[in-house]
Amino acid sequence: MAGMRNPRRGGNQQGGNRIVDEIVSNISKLSNLSDLPVDDLVKYADKFGKHLASPEVNLKATQIRRFFDAVKKVEFEANKEAFKDGKNEFNRDDVLLLKPKLAYAAGRQRKEVKPLMLLLGPCIDRVNSREDFKTFVRFIEGMVAYHKFYNGKDR
Repeated sequence: MAGMRNPRRGGNQQGGNRIVDEIVSNISKLSNLSDLPVDDLVKYADKFGKHLASPEVNLKATQIRRFFDAVKKVEFEANKEAFKDGKNEFNRDDVLLLKPKLAYAAGRQRKEVKPLMLLLGPCIDRVNSREDFKTFVRFIEGMVAYHKFYNGKDR
C-alpha cells in the first residue's frame, strides 16, 4: 500500500517528503547557514523549487512571494539599522519571527505551504549572523527562481 495515490491528499507525497528530509538533514548538520557551500545551496534550491512546483505540492508563486516579501522587509530593516548606526550588528529576533509567519501560512494552506515551513524552519534556526541571513536570502531567491523555471503557477 505504501506509495499509492491518495486522491484526497493530492497524490503520492513520499517523494516530496524524501526531498525535504534530505535537505533538512544536510542543513541540520550545520551550525551556521553560511557554512552551506554555494554548490549545495544551488542544488537544494533547484530540488526544492522543482518540488514546490510539482503537481503533488502545487505551491503558487504568490504564496512564495508573500513569504519572500517578509524576508526582504527584514533584510531592508537590518540594512537600514546597520547603515544608520554605523554598526554591523545583527538582530536575530526579526529573522526568528519569520517562523510564526510560516506556521500561519501552513495552517491556512497546509498541503501547499507545509513543505516550505518544514524546510525553512531549520534554515532559520541556523541564521545567527548577517552572513547567515545573506545565505538564507540567497537560498530563497534561488528557490523562487527554480519554482518559476519549473512552471510554478501564479494562481
